[in-house]
Amino acid sequence: MLGHMRITFVLTAAAFVISSVQSFTLSQECQSSLEGLLTSPDAACLNPSAILSFVVGSNSGSIPSTVNTWLTGICSSGSCTNQSISNVVTNLTSGCSSELSSLGITTSSIQSEVISIAQEVYPTVREIACLKDDTSNQLCALETLNNLQSVVGQLNVTDLSVLNLFADAETLFANGVQNIACTDCMKESFSIAKANFPSIVSQAEPDAQALCGASFLDGNLPSTVSQSANDAVFSSTSSSSNSNAGSRVSYAAFAPAVTLLGGIFVAFAFLG
Repeated sequence: MLGHMRITFVLTAAAFVISSVQSFTLSQECQSSLEGLLTSPDAACLNPSAILSFVVGSNSGSIPSTVNTWLTGICSSGSCTNQSISNVVTNLTSGCSSELSSLGITTSSIQSEVISIAQEVYPTVREIACLKDDTSNQLCALETLNNLQSVVGQLNVTDLSVLNLFADAETLFANGVQNIACTDCMKESFSIAKANFPSIVSQAEPDAQALCGASFLDGNLPSTVSQSANDAVFSSTSSSSNSNAGSRVSYAAFAPAVTLLGGIFVAFAFLG
């Protein structure tokens, strides 16, 4: 019951975010900052071109396929530096200062804190995102999304409506969320998150144990899961990082991308 209530709360928040994204209008300065991510050497380590290819397409493509392309690039090309993360956050918060101001937030009051949080969280997020199931030879994120898709149906941006989100949650509970949440991939992801952020993740341990059993929390890493992340630091020397130079993408195109990413995080929030 507690897990059901948590997911209902997450879906309510996610539905609000998605509907807000779809109706929100960004300033020209903020749009320019977002567009700048596509050609910025600092953002290249985040593989923004993979999201761009989805945005400028029909927006009806598969979310798992898009995520696989996106994460494969992130994992194979090397990690972002702290300076790159700082520059990306600085550019975005500065460029979208009017949007932040409308929320009662001044750029100077949050910029350094957001930079610090992003730099702290990024290595762990990338480590989890680059986990690979050696049995299926798939990234764990792709495997999890495919497992989710096998229960709720095809995942694409047009499916991320308020009603569909709630319907998907009910379908998951009816068909047994354990088969998605309690895999070796999810166990190792949970273990990595707990090792890096014990005070936060420990709060989810009672729910995780109730759902997946005590062995899910025993700290033994599954032998079937490996790390695919390139340990090197990203180097933006290839022309591919600038392949979208000169492209202009309006907010109408960026909105599906933001919705896509929101949907991805909602999918994983189901399992948290």
